[in-house]
Amino acid sequence: MKVLITLLVVAAIVVAGFLIFIYSGWYNIAATAHHNSFTMWTINNLKENSIEHRTDDIVVPDLSDSLMIARGFEHYNETCVDCHGAPGVKPEEFAEGLYPKAPPLHKVAAHAEPSEIFWVTKHGIKMTGMPAFGVNHTDEQIWDIVAFVKTLPNVTPEDYQHLRETLGGEHEGHEQGEGADED
Repeated sequence: MKVLITLLVVAAIVVAGFLIFIYSGWYNIAATAHHNSFTMWTINNLKENSIEHRTDDIVVPDLSDSLMIARGFEHYNETCVDCHGAPGVKPEEFAEGLYPKAPPLHKVAAHAEPSEIFWVTKHGIKMTGMPAFGVNHTDEQIWDIVAFVKTLPNVTPEDYQHLRETLGGEHEGHEQGEGADED
């Protein structure tokens, strides 16, 4: 009986401490205040394990179809480049204020599994600024985006500009200038 009472007291203290922390306003929720290393470790592990757990049964189509890649470019150039940038294209100004920052997909896509890119694109990620495109894009359209994203590590700034000119140059992002992140 003493053990049960001790456990209940400890649980009550933990809950009270949690509520005090939540209602106190001590934690700075501003995007300009970075998380501590424990919080980042927790969030990153939660994100990676959650995505991995949900992508096991996703069947990846053949992503090498040039028409699929071209359609994916059009979607990427219209909906993704503002935050993620592209070879030779910096993210839009507002994206500098995102925390965590949107990853530069032309640098990270080589290491990401297509099923993971599909799942993140379709469902988004809470509290990151990454929207769920599955609410207004079909699975086929999302796979088109994935097909293009997987080509990004091999796309040069000149290639990307050529794609804009030939496939969908209506969207005008910020071209890289001095001090911009180069490949």
